[in-house]
Amino acid sequence: MNRRTFIAQAASLSLAAHEALTPARCNAAFEAAGPAAGSARESEPAAGPDIARYRLTRDRVLHGTAPVYTPEFLLEDVQGGTGRRFTNFSGDLSGRWIGALASSARSFGESFPLLPNVVNRVVAEQHVDGYFGGAFHYDQPGDDDLALLWGNGRLLVGLMEYYALAHDPAVLASAKRLGDFLLRIAPRFNSQQMTDAFSADHFASSYICWTQQTEGLAALYAATRDDRYRDLCAAISRRISRRPGDHVHGYLTSLRGTLDLHIATGEAAWLNQVIAAWQDVVHSGDLLITGGVPEGWTPKKYRTEGCAECDWLRLNLSLYRATGDPIYLNMAQNTYFNEFSMNQFATGDFGHGKLNQDGVPEQVIVRAWWCCTLHGLRAFPDLRNSSFRVSGDELFFDFPIDSRFDSNAILAQATSNLRNNGEVIIEIHAAQKDQKLTVFKPSWADRVTLTHNGSTASGLVIDKAAAGDIIAVKYHMSLHVEAFGKSSGPARSLRFGPWLLGVSSGANPVYFSEMQAQNSFDLSTFHQVPASSKSIFQVPVANAQMRCKPAEFPEQPVQVALVPVAEQTANPPQMWQLVFPTDPAAGQLEPGAQ
Repeated sequence: MNRRTFIAQAASLSLAAHEALTPARCNAAFEAAGPAAGSARESEPAAGPDIARYRLTRDRVLHGTAPVYTPEFLLEDVQGGTGRRFTNFSGDLSGRWIGALASSARSFGESFPLLPNVVNRVVAEQHVDGYFGGAFHYDQPGDDDLALLWGNGRLLVGLMEYYALAHDPAVLASAKRLGDFLLRIAPRFNSQQMTDAFSADHFASSYICWTQQTEGLAALYAATRDDRYRDLCAAISRRISRRPGDHVHGYLTSLRGTLDLHIATGEAAWLNQVIAAWQDVVHSGDLLITGGVPEGWTPKKYRTEGCAECDWLRLNLSLYRATGDPIYLNMAQNTYFNEFSMNQFATGDFGHGKLNQDGVPEQVIVRAWWCCTLHGLRAFPDLRNSSFRVSGDELFFDFPIDSRFDSNAILAQATSNLRNNGEVIIEIHAAQKDQKLTVFKPSWADRVTLTHNGSTASGLVIDKAAAGDIIAVKYHMSLHVEAFGKSSGPARSLRFGPWLLGVSSGANPVYFSEMQAQNSFDLSTFHQVPASSKSIFQVPVANAQMRCKPAEFPEQPVQVALVPVAEQTANPPQMWQLVFPTDPAAGQLEPGAQ
């Protein structure tokens, strides 16, 4: 089955929950790919939830089963094989694996000894023409040729991310040969004829397989300063458009490449194009309540895709770095604490979630090992690199997650206890003289207070942070009620701090029934409840209860437990209700009320 056929069947997926798989270690040779003893990870926060999320997916990629990412398994897509799924997307799996581990090695200071071996074996499979995989039909390209282009684009990115880590000239030479192949076919593919021929109906093998080449080409230009790659990236960027029913992952990846072109050239036109596209997405009606995006733009908004969620997260992080506008950082935090976390399985995989008729996520049910799991791992380095930043002589703490900043003059480490008491502890291990530290106040926090070595600070700036100092950052949080306009009758969604709250079948095993969507809620009865944490992915501070009037027996109100959607990672796949019809006879909280 190719990916186009698979996607066409997606809307009819069974709601039966897949059993959560426990990651297991595999053969001894593959275990050698784990972090080296004495590597930088030993100095990372030991028990924080964010570093735990990274390690969960990292360990699934290195040691997980069903399937095991052996070198032979990875190489099938560049050898033109037909054994496993989606080998026609030549280089997709191998390129994502290479890029995810190379970027993780750079950001987390880890060592993956198997990585160079796999890279060398992949490069050896390159055709004389410069591409990878099965035969490419220059004269009459079809769906499998577009699929090959997609996979080759992901592989080009992976090779460039490995080159950024290892500076291997043979890898750069291979990437340049692939770039030259793209230059060769560009006159044909950069045309309206090809745009029309591979419409959104082709979905994963549509024209986005060509436009997503921007990411690899921008990286290739940044490394070589060869104007041919810059010019082709620019020409492709001009052809990017958001077409109804098209593949969201491909579109957002194309935009990320265009933003990388802006970073590499400094040309404002490319930044402006991405900002306009971002605004279009936000106002499209396809931005989900969880802060994510669907797999396909309307009218193919049937389910989510981990790849698209990672792209949206990474795009917002990059836009914040490029502009300094907090709107993008707030969007990224909403995505991370909700959709991205909800999408991560207990196995460490990422995948697909089903959307209901109103476009609200209901259940995360498909582990997409062929793309989303690896793309999920690739998002963690960007998250880590976005927590701390330096501008001039000032250190900024922007994203309240477990993180570490290590430069020549500054060494700072953040450990999050946000889920238990709303605090993040920043330890300064090395600093410049009179080091200034500024903490970002996110939109979901009522206020933020700092304690510097036990003394309360007057604002969000520590003027002089020195080695040995400890800064406690307290995020004060409360309930926020938001209107939901796509449901019949008055309906609300509920947030506590950054977390979207929902009623889950795990916490409420007898709640879900035929008429459950018609149950009504008394928002005035919302109250927090003490919760014990059985998993690092639970959020005790946001656990709550609320009274519900069941549509089937309204004379017998019940209490339901509300938990953050991020807690999905701690459980097997389960059902969720995220929008709550309100009881007109009960007390109400207005949208935005605390």
